[in-house]
Amino acid sequence: MILIKGLWKSFADNEVIRGLDLDIGEGETIVVIGQSGCGKSVLLKTIVGLIIPDSGEVVIDNVSLNNVSKRNLYEIRKKIGMVFQSSALFDSLSVWENVGLGLIEHSRIPLREIRRITREKLKLVGLTDVEEKYPAELSGGMKKRVGIARAIAMNPKFVFYDEPTTGLDPIIADRINNLILELQKKLKIITIAVTHDMKSAYRIADRIAMLYDGRIIFDGSPEEIQNTDNPYVQQFIKGEEKGPITGGT
Repeated sequence: MILIKGLWKSFADNEVIRGLDLDIGEGETIVVIGQSGCGKSVLLKTIVGLIIPDSGEVVIDNVSLNNVSKRNLYEIRKKIGMVFQSSALFDSLSVWENVGLGLIEHSRIPLREIRRITREKLKLVGLTDVEEKYPAELSGGMKKRVGIARAIAMNPKFVFYDEPTTGLDPIIADRINNLILELQKKLKIITIAVTHDMKSAYRIADRIAMLYDGRIIFDGSPEEIQNTDNPYVQQFIKGEEKGPITGGT
């Protein structure tokens, strides 16, 4: 469903992605881990088509993003829901307007039906009676759930999460992890999450991919990553400071 082949991306003299290969199958949840600045968010933005790679190819739903027309790229993006690290809600819009924004802007669905859909999606993420509230009236965990409701409002095939548990206390973070699992099970979507939170990664992932030096240096199950002998992977998942490690492919 998503295939990434030989991806390269530089910004000025900084090579962020260096020949990256990755594939994600139908119904899978894959978590991409790696240190700050290693290119995780760049990878997500490249998959969405917000960043154009220097070389390589991204294929989504059998459509290559190389030289894709704006119209076809727009159709692909409608299949993708994005949950941003900061939730990225619009302060001037109510909760239901935030959740239904994509439908309001990109469909001809009557407003009454959009409001019904937003209530349905909010209920899916465990929120009721908040449609008329504004983001400033919500807790951090509630904002995150509103962001997730917005991401699934257009019934996407793919949902991408950028640091879904960052800034949340452990109890709320665990609720978000459970919600991600519940939605994946109910909606049968492909899920990609990037995170530093190894507890979250172990909880939600079918596979964990480690991004280092612009490449994927490990790709396997949560159990396999805990038992790998790759020294850099072990250092990262244990949170140990032993100085920089080079190589480790």
